[in-house]
Amino acid sequence: MKMERRKFLKYSAATVATPFLFQGQWMQAFASAPAADLLATFNTGRKLVLIQLDGGNDGLNMVIPISQYDNLANARRNILVDKAQILKLTDETGLNPAMPDLTNLYKEGKVQIIQGVGYPNPNLSHFRSKDILLSASDAKSIISSGWVGRMFTRQYPGFPVGFPNSQQPHPISLTIGSTNSATCQGDLSNYSTVLKSLSSTYVSNAPNGGYPDTPFGKELRFVNNVMEQTEGYLSVIKSAAASAKNLSSKYPAAGSNSLADQLKLVANLIAGGLQTQLYVVSLGGWDTHSLQVASETSKLTGVHPTLLSKLSVAISAFQDDLRLMKKEEEVMGFVYTEFGRRIKSNDSLGTDHGTTWPAIVFGASVNPGITGTNPVIPAVVGKSDNLAMQYDFRSIYSGIYKQWFGIGEQDVTQLLGASFPDIQVVAKSTSIGDAVALPAAELKLYPNPVVDHATLSFESDGTWAQIRIYSLGGQLVKTMERQQFQAGLQELYLELGNLRPSNYVLVLQQKSGISTIKFIVR
Repeated sequence: MKMERRKFLKYSAATVATPFLFQGQWMQAFASAPAADLLATFNTGRKLVLIQLDGGNDGLNMVIPISQYDNLANARRNILVDKAQILKLTDETGLNPAMPDLTNLYKEGKVQIIQGVGYPNPNLSHFRSKDILLSASDAKSIISSGWVGRMFTRQYPGFPVGFPNSQQPHPISLTIGSTNSATCQGDLSNYSTVLKSLSSTYVSNAPNGGYPDTPFGKELRFVNNVMEQTEGYLSVIKSAAASAKNLSSKYPAAGSNSLADQLKLVANLIAGGLQTQLYVVSLGGWDTHSLQVASETSKLTGVHPTLLSKLSVAISAFQDDLRLMKKEEEVMGFVYTEFGRRIKSNDSLGTDHGTTWPAIVFGASVNPGITGTNPVIPAVVGKSDNLAMQYDFRSIYSGIYKQWFGIGEQDVTQLLGASFPDIQVVAKSTSIGDAVALPAAELKLYPNPVVDHATLSFESDGTWAQIRIYSLGGQLVKTMERQQFQAGLQELYLELGNLRPSNYVLVLQQKSGISTIKFIVR
C-alpha cells in the first residue's frame, strides 16, 4: 500500500539543529542549549510508565466519595457497592472493594490520587478525547505530536537517523503492544519502539536489486530503515531481558491479566539495565455502557470490578518487583483514561460517557495521598449531569515535566503551548526542581583529570545514594549501583577507565538533594 507523501514527510528525519513549530511557536531542541544547562533541564535516569485505561473509566465506581454516598446511591443504586464494603483511604474517600492491593500500596505512601481531572469544553468521543489527552491539546486544537514525543524531539532532535548508536543504544521509548503510541509522536517521527513480545523478529523487505529511484522506492527504504532500527533495538531488549529475572511472587498466572503481563515485562527490562525512559502499556474494556456489574444483587462481580481488580493487582505486583530489584525510586507510573462516566447510571447496569476522572500516580517517589476533594453529588441527578473539573490534565503533565524529568519552566510552557499550574506529583524530597546542591567542599572527585580511577568524597545524609555519570551532551553513560551509607563523610573508589577521553558530569542523588561535579577523563 502506498504511503501518502504527507505522512512520509512527517516521518522523515529532522536536522539536528533544526527548531520545530508547535502551536505557532518555533521550539529549539534541548541539544542547542549550553551543555552544562542541558543536565540541569533533563533527567535521563528517570523512567515513566504510562497506563492507559482504554474506553473511559467510571471513576465514581473506583474512587468512591464516602462523604457523598447517600446522594450517589440515589443516582446509581443499581451499581453502587454497599457503603460498608468500601475500602477506606480516609473517612471521606475510599476505593472499590475489588482493589485491596492498591489500597495497601496507598497506605504505604506509594499512591497519589488526583480528583476531578479533565479539561474545559470536554469532548466525549473516544477518538477525539484520546487525541486531546495524548497530544495535550485543548478541545478546539488539533496537534499531531504527543506530549512526550515533543519532549523527546527536543532531547533527541536527530532521531531516527543514526539511532541506535553508541551514545544511545537503547530504545528511547517502548510501547508494549502492536502499534506506536501517539503519546510518543514527535514533530517528524515517533520515538516509540513497538514490542509485541520478546520473540518478535524482523524480516527485511528490501528488493534484491536495491531500491528504485522513485517516490515508492524512497518510501520503501524509509519503512525498511525503521524496521531495521527496531531489529537493532530488539537485540538490546532481549539482552536486557536475559540479564535479570522478576522477583515478585505477586504476579498472577501468565495470560490471566494482560496488564500484569505487560508490567512484568517492563520490570524485567528495567532490572536488566534497559535505559528506556518511557514505557507505554494499556488495558482495554472500560467502555461499560451495560453490565458494568453482574447484577443489582451482585455488585462485587462483573466487568468493572474485574477490570479494577486487574489494575490493582498489576500495579501492586509491579511495584513489589521494583522494590525487590531496588529500582523503585527510578520509576513512576501514571494511570489515565480518555474520559470519565456520567454520575447517574443507566437502566442497563452501566454508565455513559462523562467528563472528569480520577488519575493515579504511583511509585516510591510520588507525593502520596489525595489531591483535590470529593466531587459534589446533587441530591437529584439528571441523566446528562456530569462531574465538575478540578484539575486540567495538563497540570499533571507540567508536574511530570518539571518535577520528574527536571525540565525548566520556560521549556514546559513551550511544550504545552501555555502555562498551567503544577500539580505536585513528586515528593519534594525527590523532586528535581527542589533539589539542593551540596556545597563544593562537601563533594570532591580526585584526581581530576581522571586516567583510570578516582575517589569520590561526599557527605552522606544516611539514606540511599545513586550515582550517575553523564556526557556534556546530556547522555547517561554510566549508572552505579544504589547503596545505602551511614550519615557522615564517605569515600568511594570509582573505576572510570572504560570511559572514553572527554568531559563528564557526575550526579549524586540522595534524599536530601542532588549534587554535581564536572570531571575530565584522559
